[in-house]
Amino acid sequence: MAIVAQVIDGKVVANYTDGKANKKTGSDSLNKDAFLQILAAEMQYQDPLEPSSNTEWVSQMSSFSQIESLQTVSDSISEQGASNLVGKRVILEDTDSAGNKKYITGKVQCTEKINGKIYLSINDNLYDYEKLYSVVDEDYYNEVINKKQ
Repeated sequence: MAIVAQVIDGKVVANYTDGKANKKTGSDSLNKDAFLQILAAEMQYQDPLEPSSNTEWVSQMSSFSQIESLQTVSDSISEQGASNLVGKRVILEDTDSAGNKKYITGKVQCTEKINGKIYLSINDNLYDYEKLYSVVDEDYYNEVINKKQ
């Protein structure tokens, strides 16, 4: 994978686009390898008469490590939250093929993590954890929601 970065006067321009159509591929976030490649490009193209200090590089790396750690903690919390839903009644908000909102109700049978995304198994179908709309009490479900269906 090549990283394209525009350099003007020895500095990497942060808001550079290469003019190609914006096409999403892979992850939306930078990983450590991409960060190190950008850092190496900055070091390679820096002005020799005004070099950046080593503390700047260490500070940037430290900041990135903190962000990466926070993302790991956030992912763990999401996984734990999803697994706590096993056996509970939930409502998911989804869209049908026409783009209309629809709600799926059921009891979470299990959770699965596929390609970094968390899925809930409800009525033998997998649904994205991010579509979770509500968690409902069994009594509430039986009294209110089940009577409407």
